[in-house]
Amino acid sequence: MVFILAFLLAGIILILGFLGDYLFKRTRIPDVLILIFLGFLLGPLFKVIDPGDLSSITTLFASLALLVILFDGGLNFDLFKVFRNSPRALVLAFLGIFFSMIVTGIFAIFVLKWNLLNGLLLGAIVGGTSSSIVLPIITRMKVHENISTVLSLESIFTDALVVVIAITLLQLLQTPANGNEFSIIASGIASQFSIGIVIGGVLGVVWLKVLKHIKGQKYDDILTLAIVMLFFALVELLNGNGAIFALTFGLVLGNGRIISRMLKISDSIEASKIMKKFQSQISFLIRTFFFVYLGLIFSVGNFTLLVYGIILTFILLITRYLAVYVTSLGNPILNGGRKILTLMLPRGLAAAVMAQIVSTSNIPNASIYTDIVITVIIASVVISSLGSFFASTKQPVKTSEDSKLSSK
Repeated sequence: MVFILAFLLAGIILILGFLGDYLFKRTRIPDVLILIFLGFLLGPLFKVIDPGDLSSITTLFASLALLVILFDGGLNFDLFKVFRNSPRALVLAFLGIFFSMIVTGIFAIFVLKWNLLNGLLLGAIVGGTSSSIVLPIITRMKVHENISTVLSLESIFTDALVVVIAITLLQLLQTPANGNEFSIIASGIASQFSIGIVIGGVLGVVWLKVLKHIKGQKYDDILTLAIVMLFFALVELLNGNGAIFALTFGLVLGNGRIISRMLKISDSIEASKIMKKFQSQISFLIRTFFFVYLGLIFSVGNFTLLVYGIILTFILLITRYLAVYVTSLGNPILNGGRKILTLMLPRGLAAAVMAQIVSTSNIPNASIYTDIVITVIIASVVISSLGSFFASTKQPVKTSEDSKLSSK
């Protein structure tokens, strides 16, 4: 009977995931909200599933979700756009997380009565936009290409930044203070990023050669996914960042012909449309179940935490405007799109993953993080959804000067 119920629920969840995605295309209401609500119905409300039964796979499931979605994001991204718009996107990503950590740290001290480091950790977790939400919204909005690219790149960068910074801060909270906290954070980020980028880039080039020789094989897509999982684990063992590795590896495979020309490699090849579709479907499968799981563990028993989460979301909205203002200085296109740049602040997968990892740690207030973070995710997604309705049609129209303006 248990297996029958499991298959029944799995089928219902996947069907609703598909319908949610279809509704997203029609109404711009993110399927994330539908999936979280479904999980809430199955868990806290009707108690069909006991979240405690899934606690043993939480960290594994969260890491798998992050790996698959970042790899899929890199696989489907245009490298020319990355090079052309990455400076602005990087500025927005770093400022967004930095401002989030500062204001959340202050909020945690005076409202939550936490210490500063706990507040900075919470700020890092909710500091980045979610690529799994931003990318689908942006592709269905009437916004300028440069604005779309900056938002997409920012969300991909922050997915990785959130994980790296939050894990570093979590490690600091779990070890005795020695007075060198900030230098440890800086060196930790640099080390993890460099390891992930180097291994992802080198392996990507090597795997392009392998794909050339196994082209046409029936299961090359599965083999590629297996390689991503294998080296994700190896990068983490080397104290690198597996998320950055997955993203870099995906970028190289998705832009194989460009990379091959840059490196003067003959007989260039890149990931096929079939491989991209397969990885996209795997990404859909994983993220669908993960957001339902978030709904399962969401607790509405402590209304104070819900209020705190909503207040924090609006504080993040204000600080995001400051980050957007600085990022758009000197660029008329981004300057004209400040409204949509500000409203596109949905938190999602990376925040949820880190909240789950923190909740299983032994730091003070660990169990509180999840409820606050899920509230921020829901509130920020609602703001982004509503904002996308009225802001997308008021963006500047592309002109012949765009390429010059976007490079400034």
